[in-house]
Amino acid sequence: MSATQMAEFVYRRAGHCPVCEQDVEFRSPQAWYRDFLVCSGCGSIPRERALAYVLSNQFPDWRGLSIHESSPSDRGVSRKLKQECAAYVATQFFVEQPLGAMNNGFRNENLERQTFGDAQFDLVVTLDVMEHVNQPELVLKEVARTLKSGGAYIFTAPTYKDRVKSERRALYKPDGTIEHFAPHPEYHGNPVSDAGSLVTFHYGYDLAELMHSWSGMDVEVRRFHDHNHGIIGDFTEVYVCRKA
Repeated sequence: MSATQMAEFVYRRAGHCPVCEQDVEFRSPQAWYRDFLVCSGCGSIPRERALAYVLSNQFPDWRGLSIHESSPSDRGVSRKLKQECAAYVATQFFVEQPLGAMNNGFRNENLERQTFGDAQFDLVVTLDVMEHVNQPELVLKEVARTLKSGGAYIFTAPTYKDRVKSERRALYKPDGTIEHFAPHPEYHGNPVSDAGSLVTFHYGYDLAELMHSWSGMDVEVRRFHDHNHGIIGDFTEVYVCRKA
């Protein structure tokens, strides 16, 4: 690496990556660490490392479990799950395709009305998906239905520290139109569509309570400021919902 490239980073620190499980350097060219603080070994970003850290610490036998991940990207902890878990199922939602069918290596599933049987998975995983769903209460009920007894839903979703109550920003209506409640629609990247994913919710600190009311699952929230594992910046929360 040249001196010019080294000077371009606003943050550089040695540490240990929970995704590639190597001693690495974490580097970011700008102060928005959430999307730009990458691992020099595997290229993972903070929320991926946070989920991998929770997964390894709370479910150390995850490689032998049955795992459903919705909307994975081909990187970071999603790639690790796919490569190292034999009973891993990856799904995406293709609106115009039949539910339950395979499409480009993914099973087509709508999280709000899944075709999986009851008590099928030990773990369900999503990374920054919940802020895009239309009816989160239906998602939590379906996740709880598909989890085995003692199973868990592990996910990340931006949680706004200045918001006590969660706010709906958009609603997909039955006729296919979208009702917007915020002045400026917000879109994030979508692994299967260049159109991006509309943000439907800004979640607040009531999210854990809401999830329990929707599903009956108990909820643990982990929040990080961990330089050694490269988990710093905004929105580092990882939620663990356990089915009794």
